[in-house]
Amino acid sequence: MCPDARSRDGPSAIAPRTDAVAIVTGGTYGIGREVARALARRGHAVVIVYLDDQRSAEATVEEIFAAHGVAVAVRADITDELDVERLFSETLAAFGGVDVLVHTTMRSATVLYQHAARHLHRRAAIVSVSTTEQITNPVAQELRERDITIIELPPAIDAAGAEHGVTDLISFLDRRRRPAG
Repeated sequence: MCPDARSRDGPSAIAPRTDAVAIVTGGTYGIGREVARALARRGHAVVIVYLDDQRSAEATVEEIFAAHGVAVAVRADITDELDVERLFSETLAAFGGVDVLVHTTMRSATVLYQHAARHLHRRAAIVSVSTTEQITNPVAQELRERDITIIELPPAIDAAGAEHGVTDLISFLDRRRRPAG
């Protein structure tokens, strides 16, 4: 279940819409956590997706709050149709849309990408830092029609290269960012 969205001003039923919203799978550890924190520092509202470690998810959200960011944690199995549907529904209810999806777990993203094709804004971006899983042709076609960019990064981005990889990724996403308003 999604806790109340919270912003730098404290809890609220619906956080104020920021100019960009990002969903980050695996945002409680490693590269996912680094990306989530970097996106929050850049003004994105961040949805931290976790499966088992609620304590780490809450710690990541609290860390983002402490840095004056906006975040929520949502427990979801990204291989489960109903969980992914709920993930997008809760994100849309809290923030009004999704501009970036960053997938950093080793779990299959097929269901996640299918929902992303339906729910991401035009000119949004999907970043995969997990597997070399192929996106199905119908989903790829739908993403192209909506001008959604797919960026695949090698999963070996960790400790030594994490900061450089995250910086490059954030820089790219900044250039693709939708104008506010």
